[in-house]
Amino acid sequence: FQKVPWADVLYACDGSWWKKYIDSVREVFKGELWTQDKEAAEQYKLSRVSGANKPGLGRNWLIHFGGNGGYQVINLVYHFGAKKIILLGYDMQRTDGKSHHHGDHPGELNRSLNFKEWIKKFNALAPELCAEGVEVINATRKTALDCFRKIKLEDAL
Repeated sequence: FQKVPWADVLYACDGSWWKKYIDSVREVFKGELWTQDKEAAEQYKLSRVSGANKPGLGRNWLIHFGGNGGYQVINLVYHFGAKKIILLGYDMQRTDGKSHHHGDHPGELNRSLNFKEWIKKFNALAPELCAEGVEVINATRKTALDCFRKIKLEDAL
């Protein structure tokens, strides 16, 4: 939200993330705010999508969790009708000593990183998106996620 405050949508799955950042988000971000967390949605007046801990692509306005918010937001924008999704910051590995493209989360936020399991879940998601006619391009500079076509951001745009 700090790097692209002009974006249409901000999604974060964890209530603890919203608790830490809601004030900063409201100061700079003007787009829609989404989560799957029922309590956070109610407390902070966020839009909410229901979710389930299942593999693959959630349908009928249900997202599948996939273990991380990046997976979930792909499922959400599928529901919005996206036919082309460009991924940025989907490292799925420690890159340059960081656990995320933006660095490590502060201690009070979820810091569990099961990259190997997350990649398996993305591998199951990819063919379902393709079958639905959704093109997903991974424009992340350094990534371990190889189930989507990888190209430079400039070429993807």
